[in-house]
Amino acid sequence: MKEIEKGWILKGDTLADLATKLEIKPAELEASLARYNGHCKNQTDPDFGRPARSLVALEKPPFYCIKLYPATFNTQGRPRRNHQCQVVNPDNQPIPRLHSAGELGSFWGWMYNGGGNNAEALCTGQIAGRNAAAAKPWQKTPDS
Repeated sequence: MKEIEKGWILKGDTLADLATKLEIKPAELEASLARYNGHCKNQTDPDFGRPARSLVALEKPPFYCIKLYPATFNTQGRPRRNHQCQVVNPDNQPIPRLHSAGELGSFWGWMYNGGGNNAEALCTGQIAGRNAAAAKPWQKTPDS
């Protein structure tokens, strides 16, 4: 509850209340949550491909939210990645569908490189995103 008191976590007794605290239009938040809850009801996530077992509807107040902002963090060290920004296993083989960007798996991981963070995040983010987007969809399995 201290995080709510400090304003780190926002609490709304209704979606409109939460939207006001987030400084967004209540109708947009309500539409977004209705779409997500529809995915939960249908046990399919066409937006992000989440497995059905992870889709849990958000229906009862209160509602909580944390504001997040894009940022670049220093994560020195492993995991390692190849030139296509694929995370590789200890045998240097790509792990299917696992990409990294920025300093996660950085080629600078052996030293602290202040000043290269944004450039590395932009370049590797583009490479990782392009390769992730080009990946063929997973085949559905009975438990997905």
